[in-house]
Amino acid sequence: MTKVVVLEKFKKNWEIGSVVTVKDGYARNYLIPNGKAKFATKKNIEEIKSLEESLLKRDDENKSNASVIATKINELKFTKEIAAKENGELYGSLSVSDIVSFLSEKDLNIQKKFVKLGNKIKTTGNYSVDIDLHPEVNCSLDIEILSPKTSD
Repeated sequence: MTKVVVLEKFKKNWEIGSVVTVKDGYARNYLIPNGKAKFATKKNIEEIKSLEESLLKRDDENKSNASVIATKINELKFTKEIAAKENGELYGSLSVSDIVSFLSEKDLNIQKKFVKLGNKIKTTGNYSVDIDLHPEVNCSLDIEILSPKTSD
């Protein structure tokens, strides 16, 4: 286990400047290379204490931007027609990529990792998909999957 000092808010309970214990690989392969944390040395902890105000300001900006995007997403409804069998089972599916593409068409660019779809949607109907834009800001997108009407 490795002690690191956190540089940005993520995970609901990790505050900027807090010292947390994580697995070695998580620190070495994800947190430190992505600039989310530094090893918890005395020098790094003091450095982060002096930078804490600017880090908090940056986090507040990210949070307010996320709130604006969340408001827009909550107002949207994604309706898509996908060919389906008589029982409503789709011949294709709706994936995270489809949701991100739909949002980018609406000038809302988000990363795939923010969309919490779970499994792909494989049947017709109405769904609500959670999107976590910031540890303190999340929203949901209403999705309606329809089967195109085929005329005989």
